[in-house]
Amino acid sequence: MVELRTVLAFVSSFFGLTTTVVNLLILIAIFGPRRAYYRSHFFYVIYMVGVLIDIVALANCHLLALLPSKGLFLDTFLSSTKLGRLFLFLAWSSRTCQGFTNFFIALNRVTAIVAPIWSQSSIRGLCFTVQFGVGIGVGLVAAVLNVYWCNTSADSWYIQFYDTPSTHLFFDYVFALITFFSMLTIAAYAVLIFNFQSDSRKSVRRSASDQNDREVKNEQSLVYIAICVCTMETMYYVMYCYGFIMNANFQLNLETIYVSYFLFTDLYSGVPPYLLLLFSTPIRQDVKRILSPLMNGVVRRIDNKVTPLSTDEDQV
Repeated sequence: MVELRTVLAFVSSFFGLTTTVVNLLILIAIFGPRRAYYRSHFFYVIYMVGVLIDIVALANCHLLALLPSKGLFLDTFLSSTKLGRLFLFLAWSSRTCQGFTNFFIALNRVTAIVAPIWSQSSIRGLCFTVQFGVGIGVGLVAAVLNVYWCNTSADSWYIQFYDTPSTHLFFDYVFALITFFSMLTIAAYAVLIFNFQSDSRKSVRRSASDQNDREVKNEQSLVYIAICVCTMETMYYVMYCYGFIMNANFQLNLETIYVSYFLFTDLYSGVPPYLLLLFSTPIRQDVKRILSPLMNGVVRRIDNKVTPLSTDEDQV
């Protein structure tokens, strides 16, 4: 079991590092020459904010939670609960903000079908204000609750909440918040499924040029992304119910909860950039453009090393 956790930790860290690089490439693409196009499509603005939050969530998970769980830098971590509280603040606030991001993505696709509203800057500003306001608020509450460092096995340490009424009240509040927005997200998911085929047929009939056809395909791809993200949101809702509501008396193994948290954070924060690369043609083209000079440089270096060797063989 210990060896399995070690392997999972290594795979998790490698995936987190790779995903962070992919996220940075996507941010460079969004802020690149085609940034005016991305800004005009609020879907990409939402996704850009989500990518930044995902990077914070991954860094927080692997630096402030995974390290003490592996017995690393224990003198620094165990000297007080400050780093543990920082982890809780970033974990709960980033997760709340991610939930809003996923809801906004689904809402953006639904309103694109029903009634476009995202052109109004006031609505955009209100969305992000609510997102970060609620997210930071949830994170602050998590950080000020009574916590302690719990030693589960050998040198594995995890920050843990004390089993108090205020802790349960906090879990219940977050559960109500997640339930509300998960239901809205699932409802948006259902509307997308219901309208997708008929909307696609109408869009195809209206396409009178290759440019229109490309635009239709891009819109369809954004719907696919929204559906995948909504599915992950549903999975998280189930996991939260199991870990924080069914575990009302803290009877579940803390290490099991944290291992599940590590894996799900990697999945939840790591899948969106790959979905964007898979389904969004503009993003895929821009990332290829960014990587092209690097790949060409690698090929030239290989050619420079191989060419002299070939010349020597020809002389022999």
